[in-house]
Parts: sequence; structure tokens; C-alpha cells
Amino acid sequence: MIQKTYKHFRICRDDRDVVTVWIGHATRSMNVFDDEVIAELQQVVADLEGDDHARAVVFRSSKETGFMAGADVGKIASVTIDEVGDILLAGQSLFTRIEKLSVPTLAVISGPCLGGGLEFALACRYRIAQENASTRLGLPEVQLGVIPGWGGTQRLPARVGLMQALPMILQGKKLPAGKALKIGLVDAIADEAGWKTAVDEFIDRLLREPETPNHVPTIGLWNRMLDRTVIGRRLVMHGARKRIAKESEHYPALAAALRAIEASYDKTVDGFAVERTEFSKLIETRTCRNLLELFFRRERARSVDTWRSTTEGRGDVPRIAKLGIIGAGAMGAGIGQLAALKGFDVVMKEINDSLAEAGMKRVKDLIDDMVSSRRLPKVDGDDALQRVRATSDWSPLEDADLVIEAVVEREDVKDKVFRELSKHVKSSGVLATNTSSLSVARMAGASDRPDRVAGLHFFNPVHRMELVEVVRADSTSAAVVEQLVAFVRQMGKTPIVTSDSPGFLVNRILFPYIGEAIQLVCDGESVEQIDRQARRFGMPMGPLELLDHVGLDVAYHVSGSLETVLKDNQRVIDLLGKLVAAGWIGRKSGQGFYEYREGKRRG
Repeated sequence: MIQKTYKHFRICRDDRDVVTVWIGHATRSMNVFDDEVIAELQQVVADLEGDDHARAVVFRSSKETGFMAGADVGKIASVTIDEVGDILLAGQSLFTRIEKLSVPTLAVISGPCLGGGLEFALACRYRIAQENASTRLGLPEVQLGVIPGWGGTQRLPARVGLMQALPMILQGKKLPAGKALKIGLVDAIADEAGWKTAVDEFIDRLLREPETPNHVPTIGLWNRMLDRTVIGRRLVMHGARKRIAKESEHYPALAAALRAIEASYDKTVDGFAVERTEFSKLIETRTCRNLLELFFRRERARSVDTWRSTTEGRGDVPRIAKLGIIGAGAMGAGIGQLAALKGFDVVMKEINDSLAEAGMKRVKDLIDDMVSSRRLPKVDGDDALQRVRATSDWSPLEDADLVIEAVVEREDVKDKVFRELSKHVKSSGVLATNTSSLSVARMAGASDRPDRVAGLHFFNPVHRMELVEVVRADSTSAAVVEQLVAFVRQMGKTPIVTSDSPGFLVNRILFPYIGEAIQLVCDGESVEQIDRQARRFGMPMGPLELLDHVGLDVAYHVSGSLETVLKDNQRVIDLLGKLVAAGWIGRKSGQGFYEYREGKRRG
């Protein structure tokens, strides 16, 4: 019988002798495996191993933020090559002890279940996941330059098969609950309304049938052959090696992961030992160190305190609840869709009812696409749509806490928008522009509240691009900057505060690279060859294909604004101007540096 008191765990037993282990990190907002948590879990498992009365063990989080974020990244960054082997062995041994408990074990997953958190859940005999927008299951270690080190490369392929495990391990792909069920990663799912009942019924079933079989999805004959035969797995591994061959030079974790996964099928070797060895080789590589530093910088950027003025008090930042958007085109609709998914009430304003309806359709199409691809539960999609409206009237914006202008990149049009916003939006409302190239200070001057005007530059497509520039004009108050940083975090993005200078930050860094690619085109180099070499170097997309995605019209405006800070830029401006004049503005027009059909590149 467990009667101990723990700092990070709470143990409960009901009258059926079901033991529930509630996980709640005492000092962090999200559960992570740090030294204290691991030490306490080792003691919890020892108690469970000696408990003769327990009929089932349920592991679940007591935090609304999610099940488990994984290992403490700070610990990963500080560990030395001499220490890492013992840490990996301790985690592997702990999860193996959980796997060998004599009673059924169930991981109850709601919210993020990532890295070591998923490895922990995989050690349980069963898993049930809540179907909501925040639930994601994945092994993202490769994004830090390492591989799963607590059994993930061994247990995941065994659970879901090689075909499904490879993208999760090699790409750090995170799955929503519906997709996790589809591949057999979890045994049941339920939405929020039926969550408690579903968990109770699953536990009741385990009590009636302790040997309940795991959920096994139906797969086709070809996939079964690839996953379950020696020759099939060899074909899959051969294909995977070919796909990562060019990237392995820059990302050695990819080849290391493949070696560890392959060992999981080799009965002559200890796959867990191979996993430890491969992880240990990676921990002090330059790639791992750089990716860890990138992780920490991203986390610092997401903190309001990073951007907080030292001259002002640290009071609570006013929360934005209602968002207005001027312009419901691709960018405006993208911002609106994401904001609605994050729980904001959204009003999109267009110049007439027809354009408002078109904007609403864009939002609906974006949400429908997420639902149809099972990235979003239908109930969450329906809820998000209920929070969005499109209108041609100004009056619904009167009580908006924040209004983002996302109209055409013309100063006269934007100035007019800010004059109108000053008339219609409450005096405490923040006014922001999504401009990528124009002066925020000028727009602030067109308003009646220059201290409450800033830039809020999202990148396209909004739901995929992580960074958002918070552009501070000379007149923008520190309180407004903090409020916008908090808003960007609520949107799930990473804020970067920058001054109101040509190109802000991202374009000022990006355009010398893109401009050089355009100069090469002017010199007669092949578009395909330029992009091919950039991808070979390690870029996810070539610079010219990137321009097609951004829009050559947008790039043309930005290149003009950078004329004073970028030297020898005239050929770049001239070529972009000719392409825009011809109507070749990229993917959205069907023609740019490449030709597109239905949004997909030809050739």
C-alpha cells in the first residue's frame, strides 16, 4: 500500500483498488522530467512493484497545461559526455520497470505528450488521449540535434510500425489524438465532453479484462508487408537512408536515429544500448549545441520579461479578448483563423458584404482543411468558427481590445484606415499594422493615439510561420509592446521586438540572401540550380521558391523600402518590378519564378 507523500506526485486509490498517480511538477507550469521528478518516480514505481492489492495503475497529469513536455532541456544542455550514459540508462531502466508492472497500466493523455513524456506513455500498456486542439504526441528530440534516449527508438516502431515511426522520429512530427489512434499509438480517444466517461469506461474494461488487447489499426497488405517482414523493413530503411543522405552532413541525429531504430529489430544486439550510444555521440556535436542554443533563445523571446521595460512596474499585462482585423484577404483571414482557434473573439472588417463573405469562406476553408486532415477535432473547428464574424460595418469593432490592419501595402490606404480606426475603436484599444515594409511611425501619426500604435508583422502562411515581429515606433508605449508580446505568445508564436527601421528585422536579414539569388538569375543562372544548391546546403526551401510563396509583389515593396540600407540592389528591384508588372507574383497568381497549377509547383 502506498502511503508516502511526494513533492511532484499525488497517489490516490479508489474502492476498486485502482491506483491513480497524479503528476504535477511543483515549481513549473508544465510537467517535465528533471532530477527530482525522476527520483520520485523511481520511488513511486518501487512502491507499485511491492503493492499486492493494486488492480490497475493510471498515470495522468494534474496540470491543465498537458501531460508531459519531456526531459528538462536545461539538463540536456548541461550534461557532459561522461554523465550522459548513466542518465540515459536510469531513464530506460525506470520505464522498463513500468513496462513490467504486473497490473495493467494506463497513460491518460490530454495536451502535449512529447519526448520523454511519450517515451513514458509508451512504457505503459495502454494509452487514451483527449481529442482537443492542444493534444499532441511526438518525439521532437531531432529538433535539438539528438534522438530519443529513453526507449523511444525501440518502443515506438514496435507499437506503430516502421512506416509510421520514421516520420515521428526523423522529422519530430507531432500527432493529434485522432491520428495517434489511426496509427495505433493510442488505444482510445474522446472529446472533452465525453472525456471523464471514456476514461472511467476504459478503466472498468481493464478491471473486467486485464489482458485487453491493444488497439491495432487496419492497414493494407502492402504496408503490412513493409512493416512486418524483414525484406519489407529493409526496403523502408533503404529508402529512408536515401532521403536523409543530403541532410545527414548537417544533421547527424538523422543517421543516428536510423541506426538505433534498425537495432530495435535486430535480436542479436541490445537496441536500448545502441540508443544510448548514438545519443551520447550526439550530445557534444556542434549541431546539437547550436540547436539547443536556438531553443533557449526562442524560449527567451517568448517571455514577456525579455521585452519588458526596466523603467516601468511589473504589473499584470492587460489581456486581449476581442480582436478586430481590417482586411479579410489571405493574411487577414489567416490571422483570424488562428486567433479563433486560440480562443479570441474575432471580427474581420471588409469594404463590402461580398468581400466579407469571401473572407469568412477563407477562414472556414482553413479550418475545414485542418478538420479533414484530422489535425483538429471537428468540435474544436465548429467552436472556432462560432468565434469569427465578418462584416462591412465599423460598429462591431468599437469594443475591440486590439485591431490589426492587413490591407494593401499602400501608405495612403493605410493612413485612411488608421484615421477611421481612431473614430470607431475605444480609446484603450491598441491599433496595429501588419505592414512588412512601410513606416509604423507614419501610421501612428495618422491616428489619435500614437502611443497605442505598433507593428504586428505576421508571416504567410500564418498558421505555419513561427515568428511575429512586434514593431515599436518612437511613440509606442512600453505597456503596448508588452501587451502585444503577450498576445503573440497566446497565438502560439514567437515574438521578436524590433525598431521601426527599413525591413524591420527579418527582411533586413533575409533580403541580402534573397537578393543575391535574384542577382544570380540576372547573371543567367538557372532558377532550379540556385534553389537546388540552397537546399543541398541545408535550407528547407530554395530562395526563389520562397519568394514565390511570399509573393513577388510583397518582395517588390520590401526591396524598395530597403533601397537605403542595401547596396547594389537596383537590379533586384528592376527584375521584381518587371515580374510584378507582368502579373507574375508567385504561387497565388500561378506564375512566378516557377509555374503553379492549383497552388502546386509544376516540374
